[in-house]
Amino acid sequence: MKTKAQIQARLKAYAKGTVDSPYRVTKPYSYDARFGKMEVGAIDADQSFHAQCMDLIVDYMLWLTDNKTRMCGDAKQSINNKLPEGYKVVKNEPETIPETGWIAVYTIGSYAQYGHIGIVNNPGNTTKFQILEQNWNNLANKKPQLRWDNYYGLTHFIAVPYAESTVKKETAKKTTAKATTTTKKKTTKLKYNRDEVKGYKLPKRGYKPKGIVIHNDASSLTAEQWRNALVNAPLSILERGIAHSYISNGYVYQALPESRIAWHTANNDGNKNYYGIEVCQSMRATDKQFLENEQQAFQEAARMLKKWKLPVNRDTVRIHSEFSATQCPHRSLALHCNYTSSYRAPQDVVNKMKDYFISQIKSYYDGKIPTGTTVTASKPSTNTTTKTPSGFKTNRYGIFYKAEHASFTPTVKYIYTRSVGPSRQNPVAGVLYKGQTIDYSEIQKFDGHIWVSWDTNAGITVYMPVREWNAQTGAVGPLWGTIK
Repeated sequence: MKTKAQIQARLKAYAKGTVDSPYRVTKPYSYDARFGKMEVGAIDADQSFHAQCMDLIVDYMLWLTDNKTRMCGDAKQSINNKLPEGYKVVKNEPETIPETGWIAVYTIGSYAQYGHIGIVNNPGNTTKFQILEQNWNNLANKKPQLRWDNYYGLTHFIAVPYAESTVKKETAKKTTAKATTTTKKKTTKLKYNRDEVKGYKLPKRGYKPKGIVIHNDASSLTAEQWRNALVNAPLSILERGIAHSYISNGYVYQALPESRIAWHTANNDGNKNYYGIEVCQSMRATDKQFLENEQQAFQEAARMLKKWKLPVNRDTVRIHSEFSATQCPHRSLALHCNYTSSYRAPQDVVNKMKDYFISQIKSYYDGKIPTGTTVTASKPSTNTTTKTPSGFKTNRYGIFYKAEHASFTPTVKYIYTRSVGPSRQNPVAGVLYKGQTIDYSEIQKFDGHIWVSWDTNAGITVYMPVREWNAQTGAVGPLWGTIK
């Protein structure tokens, strides 16, 4: 078995065409005129019919099992193979959200004759996920490609078990200052609104949550504004992501009851087993206001954990970036860990962030009031919501946008693209490499970056950051490519 990190690295190498495999095509060639010339990185495991979808799975399973299991037959027959211990065939039910590395098997509809097969790269949610696959174009000539799929024709998954990491778990040292407590202060009296969203009934969990996940909302919206945006929102909006509770200014909007799962971590474990709490206004509030919102979220987290009779520790207090590649909780990381990179935080930073959250939540849990990290609060501007830049419009999520038609070519090594919207919390849609060019039709300002977006051949809109942007001052960083 392989660890989840090893699987993620393997999938990334497949998509880049650089995977270490004896079946990887190393120079363009063709031996069957019925198909296109295979490009570098294509996987041809049986030297027949060029790079078929099943070739990728044969190679993947050989790698997973150290060359002990070789899948046989076409894609449709894969679920009838004898699988190694720990692997199992799972039916795709309406509530199923797969795990990264699982094998997706299509057997009905337009796939009824031979089937289709691929690997789950991003679990997404119950309406779509990102698949890594070969031969989607029926030319059997491309290296494994990433695509967002809507589950059409998908009947089964082959669940791939993870090995435990061999990295020794360090005894965590408290890196945050001990929280001083006082019983003289009173907790904030929170006002609750429990109007459940109406656009879609998410599945019930069937048991109490295993813990909470603290998020930063990557927007300027207050909790009350989130309520107005979500309560009557259609499925197309909700599937972009929804947590259980949104908190700011003494107001808690519970969009989903604790009995339901939520789409808040882009990961089956996180979505199903944990209660998501969004600290609101993480993009434009002053430090003082954001820290107040954060404390209210800690207070609510303590209440819920106590209600479920759960302890306050690293297993029950989680952050978004533990479940998927995201900078969330970006504002908290900056304030308490001095971590401002747009890349996923390393484990030592994750532990530091969690230990701070735990210290704060534990105080509320024990009936005390913590004193959080002291920072120099930003001076409130005359308009803390920031004026809409000239020529831009603002949508209800606080995203500035305007139409612009041009071409962009990266001069950096690569840039990740996102689906759903212009935020680093959204699922990765793909990668644009140095020298590749896209034609975009709109630009956005959000999440500390300027973004461009365009519609792909697969019919989805993708968003890509092209430079950093300071929402308070309007200053921008160097462009990561050229625009024509």
